[in-house]
Amino acid sequence: MKKAFYSAIIFFTAGTLHAQHLHLNIMGGMANYGGDLQARRFTFNQSHAAIAVGASYEIGERFYVRGEYTFTNLSAADSLSPNLSLRTRNLSFKTIMQEASLLGEFDILNIYDHQLVPYIFAGIAVYRYSPYTYDSTGAKTYLRGYRTEGQGLPQYPDRQPHHRTQFNIPIGAGAKLALSDNIRVGLEVSLRNLFTDYLDDVSTNYPDPNLLRPRSASLSYRGDELKPAIPFPGTGAIRGNPSVKDNFYFVMLRFSYRLNFSKDKDSRTIKSRYIDCPPVKQ
Repeated sequence: MKKAFYSAIIFFTAGTLHAQHLHLNIMGGMANYGGDLQARRFTFNQSHAAIAVGASYEIGERFYVRGEYTFTNLSAADSLSPNLSLRTRNLSFKTIMQEASLLGEFDILNIYDHQLVPYIFAGIAVYRYSPYTYDSTGAKTYLRGYRTEGQGLPQYPDRQPHHRTQFNIPIGAGAKLALSDNIRVGLEVSLRNLFTDYLDDVSTNYPDPNLLRPRSASLSYRGDELKPAIPFPGTGAIRGNPSVKDNFYFVMLRFSYRLNFSKDKDSRTIKSRYIDCPPVKQ
């Protein structure tokens, strides 16, 4: 399925190189994560820079198909939380995030009649991540293999190891401004709805540390690294909230350039759209 998804994006890009209404897009902005280590629904706190490149094909005057590749980092740390109970938990994670998406974009207004146009979009994406942290010695440690909540153990049949490559559902909205026939700039906000709660390696309750390898147990609960040390709250104590999946989101500035390979000149230009010129007297 992943190969088919990537093939669809390649086919979309290659198949529209000679299309009349192909737009090349480049975006930059910020990305952030929402989950057990970042309780706020939307915040710039602990955010990271994000970039994206791709293309849009103008199927109609108000509908586009977009293919994009996005790169960013995501992270969060209990030590930066305003919540005392989270600071005593003392967990943290970081991950590189790579995503390929295929989206449908719909303009609320016709950009050939209005210079400033709001739009919405949604689609499907595949992304790759691998959460890691730094242990008490400062060593970089990838968390998936340590199964810090007992994933895969027979004592916890409902906790399964997560896959590093997964699908998500992107949705978003924005507004774009036509600066010329071929150049458009805009601002958009988008959310990625995930099917995993282990983006941050935190989901449910503390497992029995005696069932874990010593290193896994030390990464599962880290309140004992604080000064003064916080005692382990006990097997079954709340570590995360499994009822709400993790998510991540973007705020991006967008620059688009239209490639028009048609020999026929587009009669709908900036001049004809926005300037009502009086007839010249003879």
